[in-house]
Amino acid sequence: MLTVADALQLDAFTGAELVAGGNGADQPIAWVYNTSVPDAYNWINGGELVLTTAANMPPTLAAQLDHIRAFINRGAVGLVVTVGRHIDRFPDEWCQLAEAHNFPLLSIPYAIRFVDVARAVNERISQDSIAMVRRALHIHQVLSQLVLDERELPELADELAALIGQSISIETDRFEALASANIAEVDEARRYTLEHGRTNPELIATLERRGVLAQIRETRGAVQLPRIPEVGLEMERILAPIVVHGDIYGYMWIIADGKPLTDIDRMAIESGSTVAALMLLHQEAVQSAEASLKGNLLAQLIEGDGERQSVLHDQSMRYGVDLNAPYRMLLVDTPAENGTGNRLYRRVNRFVTEQGWKAVAGQFAGQVVLLLDGNVNAVSAAEHLWHWLDVASGCIGISGEHTAQRDVADAYNECHEVLTIARRIYAGRHVASFDDLGYIHALYHAGAASLHGNPYVKPLRLLRKETTADLFNTLEVYLDHGGNGVATAEALHIHRSTLNYRLQRITQIAAVDLTDPATRLNMQVTLKQMRLFD
Repeated sequence: MLTVADALQLDAFTGAELVAGGNGADQPIAWVYNTSVPDAYNWINGGELVLTTAANMPPTLAAQLDHIRAFINRGAVGLVVTVGRHIDRFPDEWCQLAEAHNFPLLSIPYAIRFVDVARAVNERISQDSIAMVRRALHIHQVLSQLVLDERELPELADELAALIGQSISIETDRFEALASANIAEVDEARRYTLEHGRTNPELIATLERRGVLAQIRETRGAVQLPRIPEVGLEMERILAPIVVHGDIYGYMWIIADGKPLTDIDRMAIESGSTVAALMLLHQEAVQSAEASLKGNLLAQLIEGDGERQSVLHDQSMRYGVDLNAPYRMLLVDTPAENGTGNRLYRRVNRFVTEQGWKAVAGQFAGQVVLLLDGNVNAVSAAEHLWHWLDVASGCIGISGEHTAQRDVADAYNECHEVLTIARRIYAGRHVASFDDLGYIHALYHAGAASLHGNPYVKPLRLLRKETTADLFNTLEVYLDHGGNGVATAEALHIHRSTLNYRLQRITQIAAVDLTDPATRLNMQVTLKQMRLFD
């Protein structure tokens, strides 16, 4: 945009001089305003270059200073006063005030007509505005063509960076890197993203505390960010959401590389985020079709379509899983607030693809299911996946190992049983395997009726009612550690003497001998049954 310093180069300003406040001469001019009344500052909105004569200013020096100060406070970008008739030079006090506020104060020969100055400046502003609109339209057309050509996000980042000469980063809604293009040397925040594949969580937390992310979520609009050196943000940025179906699917950053961010950058990121949304929407359509195919395959395998065994086997082989060789099933169970359905599936499927696992990932009965080749360590894979999902709660259930296509339904049932048992007995565990259940699985199938007539139920219920100490949980940890007092105290984070006191109370209330191995075994089995059913 045209600045005060730029305006001085126009022919209409021949003979004009920047007398004071030159440090503010880089401010853009919104329009030219010609004043003829003493209170003209009441009629401006900010951004105007004001033209006046000494005859239009108050008669006393103090009032003149107040007059100039009023223009400064109203947001004018400069004041042009004629010389050669009413005054020959500006008072020193004017210049001192202008310098103190970095407010450009310009003199111009009295013979120059204001109408010529206004026309020259306003025409230049109009030309710049038209040029900016044309450039923004060109950027939008170039980026839109990427969608028509079915290009990908990395190509969008490269093209946009080349068009505006600034670095670009495209990330998921969890600020995980999808694509980027760097024009110049980056700052510490950008280096973190390049190294770790995601924006620094400290920076995200800072933007959350400052209300930036809340503003974006509310307005769905771009926000310009100042430097925040304490979290590595050493360059200005514009952050815009990528919105699909009204939801934020990701974010796009424009990073200032040694030059200020401009209006064209803001227009460009709005076009870029729209194009990115279209690309993600296309990806979602493709992934939804793929999810439908995989979900249909899993449904037929789980429901046991005996007439299409060879066809289903061929389909699973296309995804790298031989169902006549060892395989396991993973079932991802997350509450609604953690994100379910297509969105969760997309994240899981993308992660599986990035890891190069031989797996069929699909949806069945509202949950994400993975059939995993037996050569992949299922427990390690599930833990890695859970850590990457970074959700608040839930669990991934792992089936036992199977080697026949007809056993897919059994694997699915095992996953469901694992998740049910984990919720009742292993609260807080995020990965649970069928192989680790052991006798717990047998107790689960014994059902609630197995508690009837069990003599250990009554004393254990008494322990559960005890409020002075967590005796029920203490006994469970003690029995799970095979009666080892040292290991139990460490697991409960209590002193050994505290544990001894609790064990004495348990012995008194339950009227049992904890030194007897058979008693400990019977109590442990009953306690787990109560966790499951009572």
